[in-house]
Amino acid sequence: MAKDDHHLPRDPAAAADAASHPAKALHSWAFLDAVVESVPAMLVVKNGRDGRFVLVNRTGEELLGVPREDLLGRNDADFFPPEQAAFFAEMDAKVLASDRLWVIDEEPLKTPHNGDRWLQTKKVAIPGDGDEKLLLIISEDITERKKSAIALEAALERARAASVAKSEFLANMSHEIRTPLNGVLGMAQVLAQTELTPRQREMMDVILSSGRTLNALLSGILDLAKIEAGEVELEAAPFDLRAALTACAATFEGLACQKGLTFSLDFDEGFHDRVDGDALKIGQIVNNLISNAVKFTSEGSVSVRAATRAQDGQLALTLTVEDTGEGFTPEVQASLFERFVQGDGSITRRFGGSGLGLSIAQRFAKLMGGDIACVSTPGEGARFTLTARLAPAAPEAPAPIKRAPKTAPPERLRVLLAEDHPTNQRVVELMLDGVADVVVTEDGEAALRAYRDQEFDLVLMDTQMPVMDGLTAIQEIRQRERAAGHVRIPIISLTANAMPHQVEACLAAGADLHLAKPVTVSALFDAIAQACELAAEQV
Repeated sequence: MAKDDHHLPRDPAAAADAASHPAKALHSWAFLDAVVESVPAMLVVKNGRDGRFVLVNRTGEELLGVPREDLLGRNDADFFPPEQAAFFAEMDAKVLASDRLWVIDEEPLKTPHNGDRWLQTKKVAIPGDGDEKLLLIISEDITERKKSAIALEAALERARAASVAKSEFLANMSHEIRTPLNGVLGMAQVLAQTELTPRQREMMDVILSSGRTLNALLSGILDLAKIEAGEVELEAAPFDLRAALTACAATFEGLACQKGLTFSLDFDEGFHDRVDGDALKIGQIVNNLISNAVKFTSEGSVSVRAATRAQDGQLALTLTVEDTGEGFTPEVQASLFERFVQGDGSITRRFGGSGLGLSIAQRFAKLMGGDIACVSTPGEGARFTLTARLAPAAPEAPAPIKRAPKTAPPERLRVLLAEDHPTNQRVVELMLDGVADVVVTEDGEAALRAYRDQEFDLVLMDTQMPVMDGLTAIQEIRQRERAAGHVRIPIISLTANAMPHQVEACLAAGADLHLAKPVTVSALFDAIAQACELAAEQV
């Protein structure tokens, strides 16, 4: 084979032109040869008939790790593993038959002497001498890019795993803390209903207040875990926005008056009352903004103003909370919405707080297509502005007339409680003392035996228990009901598992309601009343 056989092939017309214009031909072929050799990608030309290499440029020689003298005139089977050579031959045949450009974004290649590589390859058929077809192949070595992508994906996977592990840890800690906290708050509430001396009443109020503060902190951490695990979803339902905002303001108006502050709530003209959205999360955001304004204001005023306007078939809510309190610097403002950050160290010591509220509130606002912005001057107060997008809702329909249940609920309920924690068992017994007879079981299997042997009006079922968990026990109760044709007994899942997927699991198993610990007396009674009402409607 001649020394220059790896250069561009010359057709007869080109040869004739070269014979008549030698200087022009020399310049033209040298120029094209220089271009081919300078291409920073492997450029190969194969004979379409037998797949033998006709041309290989310098980059191809370096990529394969084989001298061109050893490549030219031979085919893939001489260099690559049989499976890979067969794949190349099959692909080349398709390209030659189609007469179109084929692009392979990622192609693994076991090079003869340069290890495993990844290529991005383009193949197209080109004409040769006479009826002969040639195959032009241009391949870019993307091995380093591929390695970087794999490393990045591995890093992202590690980050996702760490985030999941952190969220699971927070959820588990939430469960473990809620269980004893339920005992503290539950017993304190029961004790608060007894006759106490003024000093005992004062001490009880401190216990309840501290317990509620701890519960609020726990709920904030749980909300953060839900957000970071991607488990927070908006629950859209029609509600009265004006009434919801008024209720939020009323919660803190009394405290503002106690501090001698002027408090006001105003709605712009044309405010749209009925909306479709997540009333609970709207309430959490607004409560946080007003609470902070009252907390950080020693004198002056706190004002709240709300407005809505139509925008692309939706309602744009703008709510501004302005105060004349502490204010903060631009440096503080830059980190105000970060987790566990609150103003500065001195403010944290004076006012307390976890620094989670604003971070969670802003994330909720962004889920609603909005945001929370703030402006402030130290010593001159602050202004927080919430924006959110809600859907307009039709006016509330008149409440349907409720029919009396076919069977009147018993004056004294018989309640089956499945709960493995002795303190929580006693809390529920004391809360229901005087209104219900409570049969206590320590696991799901014991609860099933009690359900089989006795009649109950209601089941309170914990989730995490030994022997048989609560979800399995609920499913078994529902299955036995269907098999025997019994009336559906109301079941309330009373548990410290409060993550969204855990709530859904309880309801999917057959629970009528989910009640998260720590539970208050009023919340327990409300849940029991709601469960009995649901059962009555199904009779």
